[in-house]
Amino acid sequence: MISKPKLVVFDLFGTLIRFRAKTHPYRKILTWAKENGRRPRSDDARQLMTIDMPPVAVFKQLGISPPPELLAQFHADVAEELNSLTLFDDVEAVLNSLARAGVRLAVCSNLAQPYGAVVNRLLSQFDLIRCLSYQVGCIKPDAEIYAWLVRESGVPKEKTVFVGDNLVADFEGPTQFGFKAFHLARGVKSKGQVIGSLFDLITE
Repeated sequence: MISKPKLVVFDLFGTLIRFRAKTHPYRKILTWAKENGRRPRSDDARQLMTIDMPPVAVFKQLGISPPPELLAQFHADVAEELNSLTLFDDVEAVLNSLARAGVRLAVCSNLAQPYGAVVNRLLSQFDLIRCLSYQVGCIKPDAEIYAWLVRESGVPKEKTVFVGDNLVADFEGPTQFGFKAFHLARGVKSKGQVIGSLFDLITE
């Protein structure tokens, strides 16, 4: 059980939200660009997730000009992924329980601009601080994204708990920054800082 935090920060995908279909639209664009002579850059993924512009504008900034048919497929793939997104079964009960206890809630996610819409669609009933990489201009596990949460919330790191399924971005990074963190590994037996369900955050 969490010991009286003032803020609990959740990762989005794999933690609160699950994909029922994965079409990898951005990977397809990068693969096409490589096959057509563009050399991949080490910061391609970072750029895709930290630029708050429509995808076509982001591609242009990266020096990628996909043909119309590939762009049409890209948009169809993104729509398919977005339509497949659902909340995990434990999310609403746990977030409601924390909110009733007076705990503030936040989400922190590395994602490209089109995927931000899922917060409104699936989590609009919750009062959330939104730390989305394409909006704040940095990504996990960089310390600056965790620092953004402290500044935005006004909650000191010692009173903040971070929860997510990615060991580096959601556990090691937050822990090194000074947050208390739990690594979510769904289905495992909870032990220490590893939890098998979000319910473990609110039960003895």
